[in-house]
Amino acid sequence: MQLGSKTRTVFGLTLGIIAGLALILLPGIVVLNTHPTTATNQHVMVPFTTYEELHNFILTKSCNSTEVRNLYNPTPAPVIPDTTTNDLRISGLSASFTTAAGASTSATPSHSQTNAQVAGVDELDTVKNDGTYIYTVTNNTVAIVLAYPFNGAKLMAHVSVNGSLQGIFVDGNRLVVVSQQYQQYPLPYATLQSGMGASIAVYPVFFNYPQTTSLWIFDISNHSNPVLTTTLVVNGTLAGARLIGDYAYLVATQPVYCTGPIVLPENVVDGRPMMMGIASVYHSDIADVAHSFTTVVGINVTQINPTPAAKIFLIGTSSNIYVSTHQIYLTQPIWSQAEQTAVHRISIDGGSISYQATGTVSGHVLNQFSMDELNGNFRIATTGYGPIPATSTGDMLSSYVQRTNLYVLDSGLHIVGKLEGLSPGEQFYAARFMGDRAYLVTFQRVDPLFVIGLQDPHQPKVLGQLNILGVSDYLQPYDGTHLIGFGKSSQNVTWENAALFQGLKLSLFDVTDPGHPIDASDYFVGDRGSDSPALTDHRSVLFDQSLNLLVIPLSIALNQTTATCTWCYNPPVWQGAYVFNVSVSNGIVLRGNVTQIPTGQLPTWNNSGFFVTRALYIGSVLYTISNNMVKVNSLSDLTELNSVNLA
Repeated sequence: MQLGSKTRTVFGLTLGIIAGLALILLPGIVVLNTHPTTATNQHVMVPFTTYEELHNFILTKSCNSTEVRNLYNPTPAPVIPDTTTNDLRISGLSASFTTAAGASTSATPSHSQTNAQVAGVDELDTVKNDGTYIYTVTNNTVAIVLAYPFNGAKLMAHVSVNGSLQGIFVDGNRLVVVSQQYQQYPLPYATLQSGMGASIAVYPVFFNYPQTTSLWIFDISNHSNPVLTTTLVVNGTLAGARLIGDYAYLVATQPVYCTGPIVLPENVVDGRPMMMGIASVYHSDIADVAHSFTTVVGINVTQINPTPAAKIFLIGTSSNIYVSTHQIYLTQPIWSQAEQTAVHRISIDGGSISYQATGTVSGHVLNQFSMDELNGNFRIATTGYGPIPATSTGDMLSSYVQRTNLYVLDSGLHIVGKLEGLSPGEQFYAARFMGDRAYLVTFQRVDPLFVIGLQDPHQPKVLGQLNILGVSDYLQPYDGTHLIGFGKSSQNVTWENAALFQGLKLSLFDVTDPGHPIDASDYFVGDRGSDSPALTDHRSVLFDQSLNLLVIPLSIALNQTTATCTWCYNPPVWQGAYVFNVSVSNGIVLRGNVTQIPTGQLPTWNNSGFFVTRALYIGSVLYTISNNMVKVNSLSDLTELNSVNLA
């Protein structure tokens, strides 16, 4: 059975949640892209002082001077039933379990964690483990699996919540589930201003709001019977989530629409709307053609009846975020004639969230690894179009090309150092900051790996460059002087200045001498059409430098014909996880592989439930996870030891 009902009355995650929100109704408009280029990167955000000021801001900044109809409060949200009653249930599969013979439970064995960007900042993922249990999202539920000892492995429970599951955290005896769902709200005609006339008729009886993001906290002291203790609902689409200590932080963004009702975000805790004062809503002086309410909320996941801390920022749509142990950096692409990104620094300290600074840089951010924080400075790599040196071309029509930039900003987000115009004409593929160095990857026909020195934050400089075939989409630190690149091999084509990606490629880069980086070892897998979730999702990578262990889920495509076709995508022939030994002395060595695809079958849509997406280890055991199964293998020789069906 499922936890609770899918109906609106059990969790109150549909009509009732929206009912206590403040709304702004705005007529349709046309917005023109007329904002000027920002001349300086020094900006600020300030809180609104009145709702009238908020009205005027939306009126003039976001809706092109079209009349704002009104701001009103609908009827209060209904009370949500007590979360400890039988209306909220778990499909427990075992009330107790016995320890396997000869196994010791006196201490939790060593185990892997999510491959997160920043130490001490856990990232939302579909799989977690605590050294004894594995928690994995499967078929839009969370399966709890007793994993250690391996010979007693079994499914303990399924946890179901409303909405589409986005990921989970585990903090001691707390399981945190994050989901998203769309809401509907009946347009309260009676509260609309009189005299609107025919404009009322254009609105439907029900208006589909943007998504809400929900956080569910379960007590998992009894793993076969988790108990829901707290729910938190935030308006908007999830932009990011982190767990730092006992605090979970969510960033959600909700567009400001200029037609239909606009929801002013609020937090709903266990069915109780917690309206935020106007002083908690900030706005920026950076011009943009569209605005969104970006909510940053933090909640202690171990407390009973917690009170979340939150701030709302009326800015352009937040895209990539970077989170350190005490800061959240929101990035906002500025949709104007100049390619720019605004960066907003938000301080987080347990139950305290406060705005600190705003700055801008040229170009746009690739992903979270394009950003880093060290010694109070914020480092960010961007890509955008800019002029190339006049000496390199005489064609004015091609004088603007894609370029890669790197900026260093101080705590006030003022630019204190910059390096602009790297690799004109090449696409930006990957970045990684490691201490006082940055490593950037661009590509057109070859893969330049740039080593950037940041010892002097005021004068970033290129220390070295390595040109090789292929490209790295992801860079994984190995140690202080080595990093692993994972991406695609490539083959140059003669008919234009380009290259075609082929199979997968692993590289071990030696940057001991930053002026002369070395490609110390390579490993190639498959032909064109091979793929891996690790190309776009670092959390799918299992890496432990102390064990020289690297595990990557992937699918292999092979050209099984005698014809040569460099641009053809080949059919997949295998899916699973490749297990590598990686060391400075021996390079990249394949240890073996693990698949969950039934014997004799090729990977197809019909058996995609067995596609491995994550891997982890507990003690001396490797666990691979798919939607259907947790498979257990020996970490030393990959001998199959056990498996757990997640159905």
